[in-house]
Amino acid sequence: MNRTLTVTSAASDLHLLSIEEMRSAAGITGSGQDTALQAFGLTVAAAITSECKVAPGEGAEPTLKRETLSETFRQVDIWHLFLSRRHGVDITSITVDGTALEETEFEVAAESGKLTFLVEDEPAKWVANKVVVVYAAGFTTIPGDLKMAASDFFRLGWLEKSRDPSLKSQEIDIPGVERVRSDYWVGAVPGQANEGAVPSVVSGQLQRFRVYGL
Repeated sequence: MNRTLTVTSAASDLHLLSIEEMRSAAGITGSGQDTALQAFGLTVAAAITSECKVAPGEGAEPTLKRETLSETFRQVDIWHLFLSRRHGVDITSITVDGTALEETEFEVAAESGKLTFLVEDEPAKWVANKVVVVYAAGFTTIPGDLKMAASDFFRLGWLEKSRDPSLKSQEIDIPGVERVRSDYWVGAVPGQANEGAVPSVVSGQLQRFRVYGL
């Protein structure tokens, strides 16, 4: 079986945090750095989306936010179809080899995106040359646990931008007027050798949002 995913109505904004939430995470008051905050916010959202293995669709960047999609499955012979996008799945239509299914001919698990074919209200195999599913999926309102993960990531990343990660320690001697001594790590920086784009402290909060088994 192979599949093709197309975004037919893309999310208008890919941010996971509002500008007020970004300012709070960065410890900034006022709007003077909003452009930089919003740019970094998109970086954070993209990294989290990648960490969760959200499938990209033709026509738009991948996102956990709500979009309308069309997914085509070919050479199908399987008990359950799992949609590429999850969370709040709402089916618009399912067409099997050119014939539209009635609502009584399938079930969908809205959170996992699992589609079950029904014959006389009993589960049956999907067997077809082509199945086309039009649906909406993703978050209109970002849930609290995802927002917390994004906020933690934003705060850590924003602070990291302002310091040298290779700096081990720094000593400032004022009396003389000012003598600065800096010591740097040689080789791998402790705590960062195995870190991916998303810090491990944030990655652990994303369990619910990861996509498995596609």
